[in-house]
Amino acid sequence: MQDKCTTVLVYTREAMSRSNCYPYGYRRLGSDGMEVVDDSWRVRLPSLLWIPVFVFGALLYFVDIFEIEFLSLHPTIESIKDFTYDIHKGFAINTPGCKIPEMDPFDPSVQKFIEPPTPVECNKGVPALFEANLTSIYITRSSLPAYNVSDINDLRCCYWVIQRIEPKKNQYDVFMSKSSMCKYINTSAEIKDEFIKVQCFLDNATTYVDTFSFVPIKNSTKSKVIRSKPLNVLVVGLDAVSRLNLHRQMPDTLKYLQQLEAVEMLGYNKVGDNTFPNLIPVLTGLFEDELIKSCWPTTKSFFDNCTFLWNHFKSKGFVTAYGEDSSWMGLFNYQRHGFQKQATDYAYNYFNRYAETHIGNAHKMNVNQCEGARMVYKDLLEYIKKFVVTMNNNSLPFFGFFWGASLSHDYLNQPKLGDPVYLKFFQELQEEGHLNNTALVLMSDHGIRWGGIRQTYQGRMEERLPFVFVVLPTWYRNNYDRAYSNLKRNARRLTTPFDLHETLYDLLDPYGLSGENLKTANKSRGISFFRDITKYRTCEDAGIASHWCACQQSKELDKNSSVVIDVATFAVNYINLELQGYAQCANLTLLDILNARLMSHSGDIEGLNNIQDYMITIKTIPGEAIFEVTVRYFEIDHKYAVIGTISRLNLYGKQSACITDFHLKLYCFCKNFL
Repeated sequence: MQDKCTTVLVYTREAMSRSNCYPYGYRRLGSDGMEVVDDSWRVRLPSLLWIPVFVFGALLYFVDIFEIEFLSLHPTIESIKDFTYDIHKGFAINTPGCKIPEMDPFDPSVQKFIEPPTPVECNKGVPALFEANLTSIYITRSSLPAYNVSDINDLRCCYWVIQRIEPKKNQYDVFMSKSSMCKYINTSAEIKDEFIKVQCFLDNATTYVDTFSFVPIKNSTKSKVIRSKPLNVLVVGLDAVSRLNLHRQMPDTLKYLQQLEAVEMLGYNKVGDNTFPNLIPVLTGLFEDELIKSCWPTTKSFFDNCTFLWNHFKSKGFVTAYGEDSSWMGLFNYQRHGFQKQATDYAYNYFNRYAETHIGNAHKMNVNQCEGARMVYKDLLEYIKKFVVTMNNNSLPFFGFFWGASLSHDYLNQPKLGDPVYLKFFQELQEEGHLNNTALVLMSDHGIRWGGIRQTYQGRMEERLPFVFVVLPTWYRNNYDRAYSNLKRNARRLTTPFDLHETLYDLLDPYGLSGENLKTANKSRGISFFRDITKYRTCEDAGIASHWCACQQSKELDKNSSVVIDVATFAVNYINLELQGYAQCANLTLLDILNARLMSHSGDIEGLNNIQDYMITIKTIPGEAIFEVTVRYFEIDHKYAVIGTISRLNLYGKQSACITDFHLKLYCFCKNFL
């Protein structure tokens, strides 16, 4: 084969140029007409000076091939920032398998959607009459005038114990009972129960109702194995907040996490549409359809036959807790039946549902923002702290998984209100020593899924890239530096909820994360953050459907082109086919194509069938629903297919009230609204 480089000739020195074939000289024609290299300009180095050059080259080779972790040498924070910035300038993730651009949280394309949130007024400004600490409730005397109490002796108060009732077959897991007797309260009372309802009377009329939660030591937890130096696990979730929106809305909390040397996973990519398909992989390591096949056959089934992370921790002697606010739309309860047997030792979500039902107020969009005079999300954080403090005070190892939705589920800017509250929460945990023996994970499930920002390119990217921070105790980082170095390097790798599942599972035996134990299969769907995640990893390797993959490059298409119209028509027909059998739902018609993009792929998937993926945003009638759909076109077969699930970009409210299927509610427009 002829060397293609020999076809280029340079005739004059003035026209000489560098050659890929001759990197150290200029090419010209000799007197015999043959091409020669003129390297007279070079400075020749003494032969001994080549030794360090070869050594340096060999070092670079080994670093590239074996991905030696420079950060394990414990450089300063400043040098780490400089090193990562040089490599990843312009990209959050910049690997052979995935490139995710680094985006400005205040980019002009999204700036117009960022505005100060409206402060929330709970209970119409009437303060709480009772407050609580770790073990007791007490009257706040300064609140008496708000209840027209001039003499405290005229006030009569008592409390009922409230507790969960185990549901029967086909029932929903939502029932609570109230004790038959109301126990008298003077001005304070020590509480040994888990959940209570307080009621006060003035002149024989109810003047005050409140609810409180506590974390008493239970008989089932007293016999837990006490470890000499346990590493507890605490997961705190914040619904629907992208990584960039956390930077925008909660800068003080973010700064404090950085002071704790939290590792931020810059390439954490969601794998499903909403909360359920993104948290089920974290808690079980399974996709939703895999969960259905293995242990949850119908939405009327309880989740008792499924194995969650807390089951593993409980078998190892940990006390377990699960809690969420806005629990009416909770992970296991929205259009689902929950559990028959209580899944964890402590379960705050039952209390939350009772409290919001009886004293919930300041309702906005989908959530009650307040329980009586207290913000719902603040009450959840107070409960988490009570749980952590109680477990530590009693030397009980724990696994706690908590999820907050009331602050952030519906609004892009609302999390800003929680910035000082979350900051104080983490400061108190740290300053009181509760993080000295605890692995802390702060996370979200996805970014905001609707609204104006979601219809921008950056908003689409943000929705696919929620935040995850991991905070480890200093002593653990120092003793298990290889696992910690892997964690820091994987901050710049493509990661998923499946990886977070493996990470939390690894913490069942955190003292085994060293040496040969950290090896892993590069093609595994789930790989722990503490292990080696290859830089060649793609969305296909990680189990991320094309529709959700943030690694893809794309180009905008003419929305009026024939191929885009064909793709949009196919998408609408697909939605209507999904709604077949639901006569109460109207047939949808394409109203408009808002935008269309052609997505790029790694060579591995393109080679299968010369595929093309089109991501389009369409509007349908009736109802003016806005959908985002990824449609794959197979050139050989001339066929279309919807990839992943379809995203609904605007709220449907009561439009789908006539249907209970939690997937199809996104599509259905009830005929009775026509």
